[in-house]
Amino acid sequence: MNKYFKITLCLALPLAFLLGCSKQSTSSAKSETTQVESTSQQTTENKSEVKTVSFVNETRTGFNSTLTYTVDGDKVLKQSGHNVYDPEALDTTAETLKAFVEKTYKGYEGLKGVTHSIEIKDGKVVQDAEVDFTVASLDELRKALPEEYSGIGNNVSFTASKKMLKDLGYTEKTN
Repeated sequence: MNKYFKITLCLALPLAFLLGCSKQSTSSAKSETTQVESTSQQTTENKSEVKTVSFVNETRTGFNSTLTYTVDGDKVLKQSGHNVYDPEALDTTAETLKAFVEKTYKGYEGLKGVTHSIEIKDGKVVQDAEVDFTVASLDELRKALPEEYSGIGNNVSFTASKKMLKDLGYTEKTN
């Protein structure tokens, strides 16, 4: 397999998962804050909505990726990834490619809040992964796959993840 593919494989999905890690932020009202400002802040916080946003990347030969985020404000609650690898376009066999992807993502096995599958369908390697950040431990993810999971804190920032995805060639999918 060529070097470009290996780099793409190692960066695409895992970077999308946690490059958006950020310190858990807490806000506290200062004693000078008026009751009106405090009420306004509480109203804004109560209006946060859970939404789903998808990104696609079809710019790389032999690799298509769709990442779907479930977010509440800037906090990522869940992320799903669906990647399809075309062994023929990558000048390899489906079995070799599947074994490579399995080895790369072996660290996901047994992690709480993570579901992951890799299979061959219609001659292509299909990888599906989902991380439920309301259940999964970022510390455990970092221990299992230290080269994949960076950042600090206990939350994944949607803003940072979105920027990173756009830099990697993903576009936001509109319904």
